[in-house]
Amino acid sequence: MTIIYDTRSVTLRYLTKLIRNPTLFGTSLVEPLVFLVLFSQLFQNLGVFLPNVPGGYLPYLLPGIVIISALISSPQSGVSIANDLNSGFLSKMLLTQISRPAILLGRLLTDMVVVLLQCTVTIVAGIGMGVKVYYGLPGVLLMLLTVAFLEFAFSGIFLAVGMATRKTETINGVAGFLGLPLMFVSSAMFPTSFLPSWARTFSSFNPLSYAADAMRELVLGGFKLNALLDAYVYTGVIAVATLAATLYQFRKVIK
Repeated sequence: MTIIYDTRSVTLRYLTKLIRNPTLFGTSLVEPLVFLVLFSQLFQNLGVFLPNVPGGYLPYLLPGIVIISALISSPQSGVSIANDLNSGFLSKMLLTQISRPAILLGRLLTDMVVVLLQCTVTIVAGIGMGVKVYYGLPGVLLMLLTVAFLEFAFSGIFLAVGMATRKTETINGVAGFLGLPLMFVSSAMFPTSFLPSWARTFSSFNPLSYAADAMRELVLGGFKLNALLDAYVYTGVIAVATLAATLYQFRKVIK
């Protein structure tokens, strides 16, 4: 089918462009790993407050860092589409017979491939540091599937912002504004019992908390299907909203 071929072509184009920038590719690949090592060392004493977590703070942190990877890598989609708009490359693509949905799908698929690479490196490193994934390889694969879906949802936000503003500075500003509260006011890095009451309330609506809690069960044991379904429902709501915003902005671009 044309859309499959065109999506593959767009994805390869973005991946090739990324690989040809080794500094960006290298830092993107190891950034979550740096977070894992840094935070696990800075807050290792928190393990004494987690008596039900075998191995201390590191096994608790690993799923959270995997989830955070989707958040910190998603702004690249907006930066990339803004650059394509400003350079005129997107206009040239629109003059061809390329499938219009493939332009967006190719960008989203690229982001998902990148986050899967990041998380694979991070999970393997975490296992090398002593983390034991309770559900083994199936648990790891389910973690990767979950973070890919979350990346799809978050990337849509920045695609919409990138097409609406065409300014990388604005994209980075929105990323900082959204990223830090979502990351720290969630259960990704700390149990919500550590948070003040207002933060626990915010965390109860934070999709990162649902995804991190579900993935943490895959690592620590005690997996419950309802927890994973909750994570997918909350992420799905975001995905639908961001995809609608992205499609709206894309229609304005291609007119």
